[in-house]
Amino acid sequence: MVLKRLNRFYDTSRFRQPQIRVYHRRAKGKKCPRYLLKCGCCEDQLEIYYAEDGLEIGGVNGAIDDWREILLPLLLLERKGDVFVPKLGPGS
Repeated sequence: MVLKRLNRFYDTSRFRQPQIRVYHRRAKGKKCPRYLLKCGCCEDQLEIYYAEDGLEIGGVNGAIDDWREILLPLLLLERKGDVFVPKLGPGS
């Protein structure tokens, strides 16, 4: 499933901060499909290429499980079996 957004510049209606603009490109020839993420308030951008066996984020290649290990704690998520759930903080 490909994420679809309106991609308006400096759209703060959902998160009270400029929303990240998301673009998708399908695979062509030997090139993997990719997401292009653009800052909501400027033209800074990040490319994420993906395949069944791994991801390349900002030019850094890695296995999907390796990226999960790094990114899930930053997103305050943890894995419970096959499901990702919000991580409960101390006192919750």
